[in-house]
Amino acid sequence: MDDQKITNLLWQRAETAIEALSKKFGNRLMLIALNILGVRQDAEESVNDTYLAVWHTVPPKKPDPLAGYVYATGRNISLDRLKYISAEKRDCRYDLSIDELANCLPAALLEETVEARELGLAINRFLGTVSADNRTLFLRRYWFGDSVQTIARDLGLRENAASVRLGRIRMQLREHLIKEGYIDE
Repeated sequence: MDDQKITNLLWQRAETAIEALSKKFGNRLMLIALNILGVRQDAEESVNDTYLAVWHTVPPKKPDPLAGYVYATGRNISLDRLKYISAEKRDCRYDLSIDELANCLPAALLEETVEARELGLAINRFLGTVSADNRTLFLRRYWFGDSVQTIARDLGLRENAASVRLGRIRMQLREHLIKEGYIDE
């Protein structure tokens, strides 16, 4: 079923909308949640909470594209659940990908919503300058939280090659953020 039909079902409050969301987005949502949370039961709860959140926000929203909205909602719910579960512990696989970005992202900006949004736009501008393959690598690692091993396997790369490319992309991102004034050298 296409996104428009699913959105229409949500607007009509049809119970089949949740089933359609699950069929179309469920596998990727579960992968995102598992990558962030690392525990299947927590991931399942996060995915179910995502369906509920989408149900409650569409309407009044009419997201286009629906996939981006659903995945972003699921990712945010998973990150919130991670904060709740691990309040003072840092034992999650997702932390590794965030730690890799720590050297090129200014921590103070990430805590302030407006500036974080501006930083997000700067990162999007940067992603517009890199090749499609590098953009895929970056998004799979730092947005979806996929492991380097999984990304390498899926893209037909050696794990070391994927790691090296990710390192170069992070260096390019850092240079871009320095030029845009987000990081002082």
